[in-house]
Order: sequence, then C-alpha cells, then structure tokens
Amino acid sequence: MRQSLSEKRTALIAVGLSVLVAVIAIVDQTGSRSLFEHASRGYAAYGKHASAGALYGMLYGVAVVNALLWLLVAGLARSHRLIAAGVGVLVVLLTASLGITLLAASEYGVHPYPPLWGLLTLLPAVAGAVATGLLFRRR
Repeated sequence: MRQSLSEKRTALIAVGLSVLVAVIAIVDQTGSRSLFEHASRGYAAYGKHASAGALYGMLYGVAVVNALLWLLVAGLARSHRLIAAGVGVLVVLLTASLGITLLAASEYGVHPYPPLWGLLTLLPAVAGAVATGLLFRRR
C-alpha cells in the first residue's frame, strides 16, 4: 500500500511539472515575452513574422496533454498496477517525444523554441519514467 502511494505521488509530480511548464509560459507571455522575442529575431532574417499565439499555444497544448496523460497513470497506479505500468511506458514515450519535438522543431533554419523550453517539457517524462519504473518494480 505504501509503495503504491509513492508511485501515484511520483506520477502526480509529473502532472505538477506539466502544469509548471504552462505556468512558466503564462509568466513569460504576460511578462518578458522572451520566447516570442527569440522566435521573432530568428524569423526576421527571413522576412517572416512569429505568431505569439502559435508559440505559446503549442506550449499550453503540450502541458495539458502531458498533465492529462499523467493523471491517467496516477489514477491507475493504485488499483491496476500492471495496466498502469504499460500505460506509463506509452505515456513516457509520448511526453518525451513532445519535448524532443520542441527541441528539434525548425522552420526556415530557425529553432523557435530555445533549448530551455524543450528541456522543461521533458521534465514530466523524466518524473514519469521514475513512476513507471516503480510500478514495474513492485510485485
């Protein structure tokens, strides 16, 4: 019982890290807009304009998808250990691929997302991998 709580808690940490990405994006969007400025400088060399809505919307979308997926794993962690472990593996792969996509995204030779944003979106996958490992370890 105690171990199942730690697995659920670790999955909830992944949810919290997903929410943290959204909060940091909100703070950036309402404050310094450093992400938008970074993308604007890169696109300006090609005569293109960055869209703040698209840039921040992508981050919000990734954060929401990550949070919902890890909530599913947390919900399954206590009663359906084997199913939760299998779903956890899929969710780790999905959330990691979203983070890697933001790290590798490129248009006109411009990377609109600085590496820090990609790394922030990878944090839930790391916490989720720990939770999934705990689910497999328990017998």
